[in-house]
Amino acid sequence: MNREVLQLINIDKSYGEKIVTKVLNNINLTFYEGEFTAIIGQSGSGKSTLLNIIGSLDKPTSGDILFRGDNISHFTNNEMANFRNRSIGFIFQFHFLLPEFTVLENVLMPTWVKYGYDTEKDKERALELLEYVGLKDFINRNSSNLSGGQQQRVAIARALMNNSDIILADEPTGNLDSESSKQIYKLLREINLKFKTTFIIVTHDSRISDMCDRVIEIMDGRIIRDENKK
Repeated sequence: MNREVLQLINIDKSYGEKIVTKVLNNINLTFYEGEFTAIIGQSGSGKSTLLNIIGSLDKPTSGDILFRGDNISHFTNNEMANFRNRSIGFIFQFHFLLPEFTVLENVLMPTWVKYGYDTEKDKERALELLEYVGLKDFINRNSSNLSGGQQQRVAIARALMNNSDIILADEPTGNLDSESSKQIYKLLREINLKFKTTFIIVTHDSRISDMCDRVIEIMDGRIIRDENKK
């Protein structure tokens, strides 16, 4: 059986002081190595907040988060940033590439954040990833001169750059046409199977959730379905 990577224990999340809005209510989830999981739900259900907490972009109001058995819930901001850079890769609906930088430079960005520089080994890895996602002939092109699907492929390579344990994707094909979306679905799944990387994908798209091994549905801040389809 695959090992546990991340565990959420009794997670609550509220916003506001005088008027309190509870967004997540008693969330208990465990994610395992190599899982390919979709989180679905209507707008306002809490799924993006849940993804932000999983990715340490936000902190829960209460509850604990365990990463490979270590409680990271009370990390300082600097400790959390280091953990995030080391262990979590992000693919957003809006790819957030730096348009003035080349494709290769965008993929190398996580190493610059981590070390302040890149090495020949880092460049070799970035080139390998860009070849894997089909962009080896575009390495010196500015990212602003790519199609939407190509830009998302750069974002995927960037997310893999630091050998992250978990890749979080928030509506990764939300701004793509149907053919580009299909190619991105296929690529994400290939990466999951080849590298045994854990994927957690927030999506409205049933084509993504249908191809996932596990589907978690959230409504009004509560888990109402957790289905393992394997």
